[in-house]
Amino acid sequence: MGTRIGWLGVGLGILPFWSGLGLAVWAVGLISLWVRRGKVLLQQRETWLWLSLTGLMVFSALQSPDPGGALLGLGNFIPFFAFFLAVRPQVTSARREQWAIIMGVAAVLVAGIGVAQAWGGQGTLSVFGVELNWHPRIPGRIDSVFSDANVMASYCVMTLPVQLGLTLKAPPSSWQRWGWAGAMGLTLLALLLTRSLNGLWVTWLLGMGVSFLHRRYLLGTLLFLLGIGILGAGFDWLGWRAVIPELLWGRLPKYLSGQAEDLRTVQWQLAWDWFNQQPWWGWGLRYFPTLYQQSTNSWVGHPHNFWVMLLVETGLWVTGLLTVLVGRVVVRGWWHWRKTQDWLYGGMWLGFLGVTCFHCLDVTLFDGRVNGLAWLLLTGLAEDCHR
Repeated sequence: MGTRIGWLGVGLGILPFWSGLGLAVWAVGLISLWVRRGKVLLQQRETWLWLSLTGLMVFSALQSPDPGGALLGLGNFIPFFAFFLAVRPQVTSARREQWAIIMGVAAVLVAGIGVAQAWGGQGTLSVFGVELNWHPRIPGRIDSVFSDANVMASYCVMTLPVQLGLTLKAPPSSWQRWGWAGAMGLTLLALLLTRSLNGLWVTWLLGMGVSFLHRRYLLGTLLFLLGIGILGAGFDWLGWRAVIPELLWGRLPKYLSGQAEDLRTVQWQLAWDWFNQQPWWGWGLRYFPTLYQQSTNSWVGHPHNFWVMLLVETGLWVTGLLTVLVGRVVVRGWWHWRKTQDWLYGGMWLGFLGVTCFHCLDVTLFDGRVNGLAWLLLTGLAEDCHR
C-alpha cells in the first residue's frame, strides 16, 4: 500500500471497532499529508471548489440563531473535505484493492458479532477499553458494535457491495471467490437481522439494478417477485404471510397504515415550511431538533433525509454545491466502471451509492465510522475520474 499512506489502512482496520482511535490515526496521517503536500494541493482547482463550499458552510453557520452549535456541526463535514482532497491524488488500484479487502474482512467480524447477538448472547466484552455488547439495545434488532440498529444497517449496505466486488474479481471457482461469497452471505444475514426497512429496500434496489444491468434476468425477476411478496405480506394479502418470513415484513404494517409515530412525511412537511422561511442560508447545522421541538414538543435528531436536513440547516447554496461536487464524482465513476468493467471499482461505487440512498430515509453520518467509510469510498472513486 505504500508507506506514505499506510496510516489509512491501519485506521480503516480499527475504525469499525474503535471509532475514536481509528479516526485519530486518520487525523494524524492527514495532517502529515497536508504538511507535505499542502502547497501543491492549494494550487489545484478542485481544492478551491471545496474551500468555497467550506466558506459557504461557515457563513451559513454564522447566520444561525445558535452559531456555536452550527459551527460545531461543521465537524461532520470539513475534516472529511480535507481528507478527500489530500488522499484523492494518492489513490492507486492497488491501494483501492487493499482498502476493499480490509473493509470486507472487518465487515465479517462486525456481522459475526451481530449474529452472536441474535443467538441470545448476554453481557459485555471489554477489549482494550472498547465495549462489545453481546446483546442488542433494541430487542429483536441487532446492532453489533454500533449504538443503533439503523447505523449497523447503513454499515452493511456499504460493505456488502464491496464484498460483492471482491467476490466477482476473484478467479472463478477459487477459494477466494467462495470465501468472499460466504462473507457476503454473513453480511446479508446481519443486515436482515437489523430489521431495517431502509437497508432492505436499498439492498433490493441495488440487486435489481445490477441484475438487469448485467442481464441476469432470472435473478432480477426473483428479486422483483420477492419485493412484491414483502409488500403483500405487509398489507396482509391472503396467504402471503405464510410464505414470506416475518423478518422481512414484520416492521412494515405500521408504516403502510400510517400509524408510525415517527413518520418521515410529518418531519418533511414541517421542514419544508422552515426551509421556505430561510431558503438561502438555512437555520444552521444541528438546529433542526430545536425547530422540531418548538413546533411539536417532541425531540427528533434529524429529518430522516440528508438533503432535507441540509436544505433546512444550510440552505440552497451549500446543498447545491455539495451535491454537484459529490455528484460529478459519482457520475464519472459510473462511466469509468462501465468502461473498465472493473468489479472491485464497481463494488465501491455501489457501496457509496447504497449509503447515499440509505440517507434518503435516515441520516447516519453522525456516526464517524459510517461517515469516514463513505468518504473513503468516494475518495477511491475519484482517483480515476480526475486523470
